[in-house]
Amino acid sequence: CLSRKLDKLTVLRMAVQHMKTLRGASNPYTEANYKPSFLSDDELKHLILRAADGFLFVVGCDRGKILFVSESVYKILNYSQNDLIGQSLFDYLHPKDIAKVKEQLSSSDTAPRERLIDAKTGLPVKTDIAPGPSRLCSGARRSFFCRMKCNRPSVKVEDKDFPSTCSKKKADRKSFCTIHSTGYLKSWPPTKMGLDEDNEPDNEGCNLSCLVAIGRLHPHIVPQPSLADIRVKPTEYVSRHAIDGKFVFVDQRATAILAYLPQELLGTSFYEYFHQDDIGHLAECHRQVLQMREKINTNCYKFKIKDGSFIHA
Repeated sequence: CLSRKLDKLTVLRMAVQHMKTLRGASNPYTEANYKPSFLSDDELKHLILRAADGFLFVVGCDRGKILFVSESVYKILNYSQNDLIGQSLFDYLHPKDIAKVKEQLSSSDTAPRERLIDAKTGLPVKTDIAPGPSRLCSGARRSFFCRMKCNRPSVKVEDKDFPSTCSKKKADRKSFCTIHSTGYLKSWPPTKMGLDEDNEPDNEGCNLSCLVAIGRLHPHIVPQPSLADIRVKPTEYVSRHAIDGKFVFVDQRATAILAYLPQELLGTSFYEYFHQDDIGHLAECHRQVLQMREKINTNCYKFKIKDGSFIHA
């Protein structure tokens, strides 16, 4: 065990040094060298969860069964280990996010091996590490956003911020919170996972593919009015719309600006998010685009974000 309690800076330095050592190693990862020798399994898990401020979970890729979740999940979702272990992850996801998570659980060789999203920018992360035996052995990495059920209201919402027509969306905000999950796919023999091979006829002795990840609560970023005069690169995202104004595509950067996940906006009309004072002007711009089929520049307008407040666009 550790002779003294390590501060966070020391832990991070050790972790960086250890990752540099692993990256320069030619041997593939094994159970013996995946962690520093001076840390026990429990100490390593505790340090990782404390540094990440999240919860560790393991999910089977074939059926989405939750095989393990750390006790720290209670601080974020208000569910205990016993509530979640053995249950289907899909039962705790927002219906619109299930397809996205199933895609992340895919271990097919035809699927992209790297699906990483940066938590701050919402952009795909480019990796420049060349494939090799070490990297292939460690499994494909995953990073994605999804909404998971909370066992309590995550945010108190004032009625004055939302009209009665938005009651369904208001309830949705109370029931789900956005989780940023980062991890990797790994295969284990069914017996090593404590599973009975006889009860899993579909496996036929094959290894069990799992997602091992850390989930963290993802706070959205709202531009501060006091920073309006500072010259910085503008935050932006790209969206495409049907002729009636409904979102048909939204890139991941929208999450950092609006707090909505792309799948929350798809199928909804942009008129639902415009301030009533701007609808007349924007409707006229919409009409001109449909008639002239040319680029139209709008005046500055207010767009409602997920917490009910408005930002200027």
